[in-house]
Amino acid sequence: RELKMDPVALRLKNLATRDQRSDRPFSGNRLDECYAEGMKRFGWPSVIRPPSSTVSRVRRGVGVAAQTWPTGGGPPSYAQVRINSDASVDVLAGTQDLGTGARTVLAQIAAEALGAKFESVRAIIGDTERLPYTGNSWGSMTTPSVGPAVRMAAEDARAQLLDAAAQILDVPVETLTTRDSQVLSSSAASLSFADICKTLGNIQIVGRGSRGPNPPGVAIVTVGAQFAEVEVDVDTGVVRVLRIVAVHDAGRIINPALAESQLHGGIIQGLGYALFEERHIDRARGVTLNANLHDYKVPTMADVPAIDASFLDGADP
Repeated sequence: RELKMDPVALRLKNLATRDQRSDRPFSGNRLDECYAEGMKRFGWPSVIRPPSSTVSRVRRGVGVAAQTWPTGGGPPSYAQVRINSDASVDVLAGTQDLGTGARTVLAQIAAEALGAKFESVRAIIGDTERLPYTGNSWGSMTTPSVGPAVRMAAEDARAQLLDAAAQILDVPVETLTTRDSQVLSSSAASLSFADICKTLGNIQIVGRGSRGPNPPGVAIVTVGAQFAEVEVDVDTGVVRVLRIVAVHDAGRIINPALAESQLHGGIIQGLGYALFEERHIDRARGVTLNANLHDYKVPTMADVPAIDASFLDGADP
């Protein structure tokens, strides 16, 4: 305010081009684009708004903040993609689904890489004793860590499937492709996955994949910009959040519905952290006094503002 400078302009002037913790360049950092898209969606003023009128008991303000999170996943993660005798496909990995939709995402990746119908693919996960090893599911690690291993396994299974189809059709394997659980030939001949599996009998196709290392010398991050419009009743102290706009760069989005749901959940959780949630302790006894959802306040639907949450298109190569 003393600089008479727009808060976004101040942040853009100080935009980091290197990871200051590791002194490495970012592999990709599109925070400036997050600001630009967020400003457009929010209608951010080109100059700082004047102070609200002191006559009204309700004052309104706007604010902006940014986030960054070290991510990108990494090894070791292993996966298998198995084509069963009925042409159904199993994705096998020892990872977990914490509610983010990992089962759906891994099935999507396998279906696309294999050229199979999505409804024929299921992810079998959760058992680290009997399934291929993966790392822990935390900190936005699951999709970027396990997804590449699943893709590699699906591509391995696809190569084996095409080899079998080439022998059955007596055509060069280079002339074949897959789509919608069909092997298609440039000569117009085709075979369904089910036909190939029936011909193979008890011979099972199992593709194997692993997650390779991230490129050295760069830092991989996700970034995002949030804009908020807030009202404060100066007589009662009641704070009401009117709307929040969030634009994030999280790399390639595998499932937009699931990713947007996570973004909404994070915004609501942050809202609760800022305005409602507080743990009260009896300091003499060390006992939590509000250890239930009746006394520990979290946002209800009546407290949640209008949320405009979106992701930038594209991927970090």
